[in-house]
Amino acid sequence: MPNVTATINRHQREGLYELVRNHLGSVGDLWNALEQQEDFAKAEQLGIEFGEDFRLLADIGWQPKDDRESFELTVPTHDLMEVLKRLHGEAATVLSESGTERESQEADAETDARFQLGLDACEEVLVGLEKK
Repeated sequence: MPNVTATINRHQREGLYELVRNHLGSVGDLWNALEQQEDFAKAEQLGIEFGEDFRLLADIGWQPKDDRESFELTVPTHDLMEVLKRLHGEAATVLSESGTERESQEADAETDARFQLGLDACEEVLVGLEKK
């Protein structure tokens, strides 16, 4: 049985799930880096990042909704901190885009709320990990 690194609640899970799914949406970049650009360093980095995403999904579940109240994260501390920092940075970038760069619609407000939930979850879990 793997060691528990951190425990998150359902709301934190929803936020992290949104950020992971968003990042996995760019999986085609791996193929582009490997086959079209032949940028093997970038391909390797993306492979590591997607592996981190898959590992996190193994703990929080692959389905959009999960009825559990809490989720035990078993990703090793250093790796979990790395993935949370990366996801936090990606969320911050999306949330900082101006309305002129993206169409302002109701769907954008909902997406922003989910990204904010993810950003907050990253911060909360990182603070807990840094105290260990």
